[in-house]
Parts: sequence; C-alpha cells; structure tokens
Amino acid sequence: MNLKREVLDKADLLIVGDKIEKVFPGGGAHQREGDDVLDCNGKIIIPGLVSAHTHLTGIFQRGLWDETSFEAWSRKSAETEKAFGASAEDIYLIHSVACVELIRHGVTTVLNMFSIPSHNAPECVRSACRVLFETGIRGILALAFKDQSPDNPEIVPDAPVGDAWIDLAREVARESRSSGSRLSLMLAPSAPQRCSDPLLMCCKEIAEELQVGIHTHLAETRRHAEVGKKLYGEPIVNHLEKIGFLSSKLSVAHAIWLEDREIDILKRHSVRVVHNPSSNMKLGSGVARVKKMLSEDLTVGLGADSVNAATIYSIFEQMKLSVLLPRTHWAPEDWILPSEAFEMGTLGGAKAVLLDGTIGSIEEGKKADLVILNPSISLQPLNDLMNELALCENGSSVESVFIDGKAVMLGKRMTLIDEEALLARFSSLRPKIIRARTAASRN
Repeated sequence: MNLKREVLDKADLLIVGDKIEKVFPGGGAHQREGDDVLDCNGKIIIPGLVSAHTHLTGIFQRGLWDETSFEAWSRKSAETEKAFGASAEDIYLIHSVACVELIRHGVTTVLNMFSIPSHNAPECVRSACRVLFETGIRGILALAFKDQSPDNPEIVPDAPVGDAWIDLAREVARESRSSGSRLSLMLAPSAPQRCSDPLLMCCKEIAEELQVGIHTHLAETRRHAEVGKKLYGEPIVNHLEKIGFLSSKLSVAHAIWLEDREIDILKRHSVRVVHNPSSNMKLGSGVARVKKMLSEDLTVGLGADSVNAATIYSIFEQMKLSVLLPRTHWAPEDWILPSEAFEMGTLGGAKAVLLDGTIGSIEEGKKADLVILNPSISLQPLNDLMNELALCENGSSVESVFIDGKAVMLGKRMTLIDEEALLARFSSLRPKIIRARTAASRN
C-alpha cells in the first residue's frame, strides 16, 4: 500500500540498506551480483503495522483483573504494579516479551507509554530503551508522569521527581539522535486532569526544546470528561486550547467522551488521535466517534494499549474491532470501512507517532519496515485482500518481519533474540507476580 492506496500485484521491491530503493510494479527487477533474493511468490507484503498507544509493562498483569469499572481496574493495576516493584532487569524481561508478541503480530513500530518508576528510574528507563534496540523493533519511548489524581482520588501519585524526569528525557533524546537509531522520544503527561497546568506547560516547553512530540490519554471515560469539566469549568479540550497546550505534535489516546466542539478544536490544531477499541470494550469505556473524526480529516491511528486492559498486542485485532464495534452502536453512516481500519493501522499510526515521512506505506525512500504474510487458513479463499486483512487475519499468516531492512523475524523465527530463553526467564517472574496480586487484593 502506498499514499495512492494502491494494491500492487506481482511487484518487486529493491531494498538497499534500511530503505526501499525501488518499487517495480508488475515485477521486472534486475538482479545484480551479490543481491540477496527473497522469493515471496504467493505471499503478501504489507507496510509494518504501528501500535501508536501501548503500555508494555502491562503484560505481566495479563488476565489478573476484570473489575466492573475503569476506576476499580485502574486502582488494582496501580496497586499491583507498585507491589511488584519492577527492577530494571524485570523491565527488560517484561518489555522484551511484549515486543516479541508485537513483532509476531506484524507490528514494526510501537509507542510505549512508560510510567517512570519512583525507584531506580534512570536504570529502568535505560532498560526500556535497551529492549527497543535489542529486539529490533522501532520504538517511541513516551515517558509518562502526573502530579495529581482527581479522577481517581484513591490513587496517590508518586512523590514528584522534580527535574529528574527532564534529565531522563534529555538523555533519551540524545540517544535517539544517534546515527541509525530506531528509538524516538515523546513526553507523556498521563492525562490532562492528572497534571496541573504548570506541569502541562512545562512539558510543552521541554518538548519544544527537545523537538519531540507529546502523547496523552484524553477523555477515555465519561468520568474523565466530567472531572475535567468540574476541574476547569469547561470541557477538557476547550481548556487545553485556552492554555496553549494543543499542537500538531500532540497525539491523544481514546478521545471517546468528546463534544462536537472539542473534535472541531482538535482538528483546528491538527492533533492526532489513537483509537484503542479492544481496551475500550474490555473496560466498558465507551465507543469513540472515529468515523466523524475521519470525515473531519483528523489523523487516526490504532493502539493495542495494555494487554491487562485488553487482550493481546495485535493491531490486526484493533482493525477488526474498529470495523465491528461501531456497527453495534451507530447507524451505517458512522461505520468504519475495512480499508479505513487498515490505513489506521499503518499510515494513520505512523502519522500519530510523527513518523509518516519515514514509515507507514510501501514507497521509494521510506524505511524498509515490511511484513510478509504467507496466507494461512484465515485468509483463504483470498477474495478481497483489504477486507480480509482487516477482518480475518489474526497474525497466523505473519511469516517474516523486516525493520530497517533487516529481518527481525524470518520464517516465523526471531533472529535477534533467543525467544525460548527469554520466555523461560519471564516465567520465573510468576511467584513475584502472585505476591503482588495478593498484596493488591488486600487493599
């Protein structure tokens, strides 16, 4: 798929270094001496998928909590994470396993919204960066923080880290600018209502200094929207515009409980939106008006969120739910088409993480972030490619994944990391997880 939304049959791709050098519609590429040739006859090549809102740490809590409200789930999750007290090595293991799952589902780029632990913060942040380098995935480390919690008063924010998070952000920014780095940085105030206005504006100033984007949760639940109105005396987005926080370098996750005027304001400032249907359904948060956003020419990407708030780290799943969920709630004019869902999972996600000039489509000059699908039974018979990719593919067809022109998974085998050894080490965390769940259950 390219910017013209073309589906090419029997095309050849020439990859030189980390980029797509040439696309040959209909084939006909001339093989040169020394070229490595990968025969993809009968297979499907798509742009690498983008998860534009994800919490990798959440994988250790998969399946633990199924509370009947967002607030109860949030409290249990926060208490469990605090009781777990992840070390830097724990973070490495947890995030590595999450990245393997993403890659196996064809995700080549992930935004990791990472809450900085109050203990060993620098070491934990370095571990989170190390994972992105060693698994081969393209990653945006979104450093999360807050200084208040009016939407869930039982959750007491950690003691303010002062200038420490700014120092960490600068360190990650320096590392991300190294030659050939697949690492990017974004600053991530947890949600507007969880951050004082001075903290939000400090965040914007630092983001401008470092020339990075900002990512936040926005109006995820009805209560969040109501708390925002109580806190500001007006809808959240109106307030954010008033204080000068909105910009084209801001992406917002969920954006469910917005008034029409708020959507208009987001459009005016070219704010990007990330839709997370699986977690919205799992937590009973609501149904985002994605079709209205698309019709207003807002950028919309997809996010797998945290698997303790959803199911698995799969953008194919988000595509499917993006199509199906509106059909249970809205009239047909507000339904999402499979082709729209596929674009949200690729180019829309790339736009949401500010990398659309680099990834998100198969075009000459872009990074060679590609997924090769060997059609499994879920894609048989192949009657309509776009419909079936968005509605039927479950990741079982993902055979190989290339990032920066390098195979990070080839023939269903991870190439840069020992998956079996990693999973064995990850399973050793089970007793610690049980103790943390027990401690959280007492509260």
